Amino acid sequence: MASRFFTTLTLLLASAASLSAHPLSSQRSEPSSEHKEAGGLGQRWYHTDDHPAVKLFRRQNVQTANGTVAVGSDAWVKSYPAGNPDVTKMPQEWIDALAKAVSAGLIPNITLSNQGNYPKGTDPMSTEVCSSTDQCRGDGDIWDAPDGMLGVSFDDGPTEHSPKLYDFLKAQNVKATHFFIGEQILGFSSYAQTAFQNGDDLAVHTWTHRYMTGLTNAEAVAEFGYTMQIISDVTGGRIPKFWRPPYGDSDNRIRAIAKHIFGLTQVDWNQDTNDWQLGETASVTPASIAADLKKWITGPKSPGLIILEHELSDGSVQAFIDAYPLMKSNGWDIRNIPDLFNQPWYSNSLNDNSTVSQLDIVSAGSESINLSSTSSAAAAATQTSGSTSSSAAADNTAKKNSATQSTAAKSWSALLAPLVVLAAF
Repeated sequence: MASRFFTTLTLLLASAASLSAHPLSSQRSEPSSEHKEAGGLGQRWYHTDDHPAVKLFRRQNVQTANGTVAVGSDAWVKSYPAGNPDVTKMPQEWIDALAKAVSAGLIPNITLSNQGNYPKGTDPMSTEVCSSTDQCRGDGDIWDAPDGMLGVSFDDGPTEHSPKLYDFLKAQNVKATHFFIGEQILGFSSYAQTAFQNGDDLAVHTWTHRYMTGLTNAEAVAEFGYTMQIISDVTGGRIPKFWRPPYGDSDNRIRAIAKHIFGLTQVDWNQDTNDWQLGETASVTPASIAADLKKWITGPKSPGLIILEHELSDGSVQAFIDAYPLMKSNGWDIRNIPDLFNQPWYSNSLNDNSTVSQLDIVSAGSESINLSSTSSAAAAATQTSGSTSSSAAADNTAKKNSATQSTAAKSWSALLAPLVVLAAF
């Protein structure tokens, strides 16, 4: 027993040294006079195949109950929802994970909005709601790039206009993050695979591009889950780590579902080209977009830039192509979103070329939930927006604030806790 004790102590001290060398840090960078990247990936563990978290996603292009299904085939297309997903037909593992998160008090009870507009009496800027539609920056959101850096990302793909963009990015050796709509991947799976094969990062823009704060908990889970599953299919099993809310519409309830069930980090933007309005709004023209891009690119480098752009039309793609030389000549450090913060591109793989594994990355202030069991009462609650009592939501907010303030102390406590267990023998 003494031998086991000292062996464990040695391992724990080694882990503590690693934690000191690679401290857990927030993904979001605040403006400062000097850019500093995140210190590292932190600690990581590999899940075995029987771990409950593994069941959240299964690679449909490998083997299903009906045999092998190839990406792009009719059988593959038919395995996904056409239009808004039916929440009663989504995988049981997703339903169980939501129910467990609700039961654990991790999903706050916030009134549904109407396309980002909340009923009278609900303050979208309150700490309880924190609506990103109203520019409230939630805990863990990414809005700004680090000083001197420009994060390249595109929304709403893949589309028929995507190949032109992908060819340009490849020719310039630019790595971008594509926030893909799940339904669009269903229709343009070969384009999605091209983006991946070119070395770009594929991220989540939900299944049908609906206002997320107007959806029930279960509907939000389906929007995330199917998009993550289809991205996993076209990337050889990689699980996305980042998402961008359609219309910028998110709040603390949606953030919690994204984070606690799927491990997703929300990415917003600090400049908007409005390029999606080309051809629809008279005031938005190629010239007006070019003028805005020039102003931002030649302007201050603190904070860095995350510009909202789309691969939605030939005009929106051309706007980026035309602005790219100016980005280079003005000395911007141009990267995809995860590379801005030295973060893995996927939850189970460092990038498009790294080994795919069941990788669990610990982030500051995160809370884990046990997905191995679900109560029937909690399961029933997942179909509604009112998932927790107000006191439970307040308690959860307090717990998250406390976790943020004492991450280092909790990390050390977690490392040393097994010593207490061994001492009891």
